[in-house]
Amino acid sequence: MSALMKIMLRYLFYPLCIAFTLYILTLIVSEAIPYWPTAILMILGSGFLIALVERYMPYQRDWLESHQDTLTDIIHAVFNLFLIVSVAYLVEYLNIFRFFPRLWPDQLAWYWQLAIIGLVIDFGLWLMHYLSHKYKFLWKLHSIHHQSSRLYWLNAEKRHPLSALVLAGPSLSLLALCGAPSTLIACWMMLMAVHLFFQHANVDYRVGPFKYIFAVAEVHRLHHKHGLGRKNFGEVFIFWDVFFKTFHYEDQKVQADKVGVRSPIPNEYIGQLQWPFKK
Repeated sequence: MSALMKIMLRYLFYPLCIAFTLYILTLIVSEAIPYWPTAILMILGSGFLIALVERYMPYQRDWLESHQDTLTDIIHAVFNLFLIVSVAYLVEYLNIFRFFPRLWPDQLAWYWQLAIIGLVIDFGLWLMHYLSHKYKFLWKLHSIHHQSSRLYWLNAEKRHPLSALVLAGPSLSLLALCGAPSTLIACWMMLMAVHLFFQHANVDYRVGPFKYIFAVAEVHRLHHKHGLGRKNFGEVFIFWDVFFKTFHYEDQKVQADKVGVRSPIPNEYIGQLQWPFKK
């Protein structure tokens, strides 16, 4: 790969992919294209593109090799991506339990509504992520996400189903009960899924000062580093960590053998589902 191509990938790959995802999002909101199957095609397409770039510009070459985790990670991804693209229907279902007047500011432009949705979801994820590292049973559920001894794009969707419910349930329920548009919630989840692939990607990309705003791989790798798990809890935005003083950044490269948890969590999918309930 030429030096120019590496520079372009390093600094433009993430912003261009996110910009394209936002463009697709606007087409969905304007009903120019349908949410289904566009969302799942967008998510899978971005994942496969990231997987390809990982081969050409890896952050750690050792992380390109399977650590007896690939099949399990694929199963996690299939199940959790199904939940993500189904969120619009789940929100519509929750609307029947709304027993108080509609509180959502429908009069705002759709992009301001999307911004509110994004902030509510992201803060809810940050808070529940923080608590998942603080309390024992929540940690046992969440530790499945930290089980891998490497970081690559599929790690983004590696989580116990109950942990996914704990992380996203409170903020999604609040938005649904307030009457937030299900399509906008679903579009944010699509955008977040693409971002999370980048957050865990084994790609040596950079965002400069934007690493103090967005929870990209530069800062999220440190969350998976041995001894630093209680830092950088942000999902899409990292400024929650800056505000609550849980942000950490260092220039030193995260070594290939310094991620994961020192715990006998099995590699098999069913074993990982059962593990939090074992003594």
